[in-house]
Amino acid sequence: MLPVTLKRSSIEFPTMLLIDSGADYSILRREIVEDAFNIDISSLKKGGETTGITGKTKVADVNVKVIFGQNNVEFEESIPFQVSLEKDKDPPLSFLGRNPFFYKYRIDFRMGYTTDPALGKFVIYPEVHKRKAEKYSRPLKIKK
Repeated sequence: MLPVTLKRSSIEFPTMLLIDSGADYSILRREIVEDAFNIDISSLKKGGETTGITGKTKVADVNVKVIFGQNNVEFEESIPFQVSLEKDKDPPLSFLGRNPFFYKYRIDFRMGYTTDPALGKFVIYPEVHKRKAEKYSRPLKIKK
């Protein structure tokens, strides 16, 4: 879980987002979109369908700035989130998926930083790409 501040227009909302490497896209819970940002979900641009833990659901798109960091280093990133159009298909948590978050940031989970051997910590820092993503549009050939 990553402590963040979500920002849209002049409204800021502190919350926690799950960093989900298994999710293609990022999703916000309906209550954040409706209650924290006062957005009528039916007015949002429809984004098709997605499938996840709650099954298949129709979604809308909303862009929100995500502010995060630690030790006096702060990052602010505009993230395209999906929000479920179906109340009964709302995920239990809001989360950051791979696109575009994992492309822009390297996320490491490191063990051994606490006295509890089961606990670790996230280290997040900007990713520096030396090659264009288009070069890797095909699967890599592995030499035997």
